[in-house]
Amino acid sequence: MERHEADVLIIGGGFAGTWAALRAAEVGASVILVDKAYVSRSGASTMSGGITTCPLDSDDLDVWAEEFITRGGYMCDQRWSYQLLEGQRERVKDYERWGVPISRDDKGNIRRFASRGMINVRGMQYQPKAAMREMRRRITDLGVKIIDRVCITDLVTSDGCWPTRGAAAGAVGFHVHSGVFVVLRAKRTIVATGMIAMKGTHRVDNDTGDGPAMAFRAGARLIDMEFTFGGTFNVLMKRYDFPSYNVAIAHGARLINSKGERFMEKYDPVRLERSELSHVVAAFAKQIIDGNGPVCVDLRHVDDTYWPDIHRIHRGGGILLSEHVPDPTVTPLPIEPTWGMWASGRSGLQIDLNGRTNVPRLLAAGSAAKNDATGTHASAGSPTAFCNVSGWHAGDCAARESLEEQLPFVPEETLSALRDAAFAPLGRKPGAKTPDLLHDDLARLEASVVDGMVLSGERLQVMLAVTEDVSRMTCEIHAQDLHDLVKVHEARNVAECAGAVYRSALDRTESREQFFRQDYPYTDPSWFCWHGIRRGEQGFIFERIDFPTDGVKFPIKNTEAGLGPIGAIIRGEALQKEHA
Repeated sequence: MERHEADVLIIGGGFAGTWAALRAAEVGASVILVDKAYVSRSGASTMSGGITTCPLDSDDLDVWAEEFITRGGYMCDQRWSYQLLEGQRERVKDYERWGVPISRDDKGNIRRFASRGMINVRGMQYQPKAAMREMRRRITDLGVKIIDRVCITDLVTSDGCWPTRGAAAGAVGFHVHSGVFVVLRAKRTIVATGMIAMKGTHRVDNDTGDGPAMAFRAGARLIDMEFTFGGTFNVLMKRYDFPSYNVAIAHGARLINSKGERFMEKYDPVRLERSELSHVVAAFAKQIIDGNGPVCVDLRHVDDTYWPDIHRIHRGGGILLSEHVPDPTVTPLPIEPTWGMWASGRSGLQIDLNGRTNVPRLLAAGSAAKNDATGTHASAGSPTAFCNVSGWHAGDCAARESLEEQLPFVPEETLSALRDAAFAPLGRKPGAKTPDLLHDDLARLEASVVDGMVLSGERLQVMLAVTEDVSRMTCEIHAQDLHDLVKVHEARNVAECAGAVYRSALDRTESREQFFRQDYPYTDPSWFCWHGIRRGEQGFIFERIDFPTDGVKFPIKNTEAGLGPIGAIIRGEALQKEHA
């Protein structure tokens, strides 16, 4: 066993993890940051669309917070709404000071755009790869120990039980190249592993819900998992990854059907393509159902700054649009969405204002956690802003608390059992199934946008059965090498998270925002709450949790009963006024 000890252990090296590491090191804690790939080159942060929320000193944060709160259906913690905006204002200043490339106007000021789904909130366009390179350099300079290419398989608990009655005590895993088993003991552990997503259905192929899954096994509470369903437009001409739908829409791109109609005029005449992504994808699905496909992205109306920005900020996307497809300045291009598990902060581990979960000594940040600042809504830019700010606060809290405590004791027999479990697939006999086929079984659950969006109790039971089968198979399947072994653990985690999503969806007997059950198409005011799921000693525990009233600046309004927005669009109706 290769052993490491630190005050603070951070699992996941995206924006949330690196901001947590930076702040914890500034406070004076010893910090280890571990990633199953290479910090600054893995996960959704490096691959993000390059839009982040951009509040400046001159902005009235009350206006911005109110829009976050109301667009999120008041299903949030209003203290988090302000904490996000205040913190992100400082993070933008940091990026400016560090020289991260940011789109600017001819006067040198940050060029800002109306954030998708919003009227007043503004986002900026920047280069995430450059920002992540700078984050790695800065935390290294502060003495953070970065351990790349270690696949974490489980959290360590102080009592050796899952779920635990004790506390988090670190984590274990293995080097993906050498196979050396790694033990990481820490006074505080921060999960920052990014989104929950299927492998093979999203461009970020290694964000497989590892952190939420291992925390869930340890007894951590996941909330609003049914709102994990979501999507975006990223498949161009059935072949290419589209270089950021959010950026294109911010510059004036439109969506049109085969008749040349800008169909979002019917469903959201105010925000049009800048409506919530779930609404736009539902409108796309409606066009296909009605025989008005294909749907095209129309770049003939973008402003003059789009083309230089797409070449400078998104170099690969600029090359695609200029060299590999018909001239997009004159030809609309067929585009398709994905739909499925795609958290982006709408669901995840429940945390407080300091990033703490319900499991002692375990914290979470970024897309592994629920973004309580924006409720059920995730505007363009708010997920990355939440990564920055929640990471900073989790790092600050973990460091300060850890400096007052001793390293937890972990029995050797617990570590030996975890090592045996981690490597067990290597010693099994080959069978008909391979790790890749397990991921294929899961990915087929998201093969159809319409089937994934229009849910029912019967459909959810079928989906849940697949996850249970995959979970069982991960206990039996053979891994022929370390690469396969990583995939087995990823399949285990995807199935764990997907099972929590489908169980929560079955428990929720209504439709709300992007979650739509055709057998319960109406919004039920009794479900105006956070919806929790956690593992108990006897099985799964569901909880309804009231929204906090502390620090409420805008009176909380319970949603009235009515047809949910996805149901309205599928039926061909305009969105209700409060959604438009």
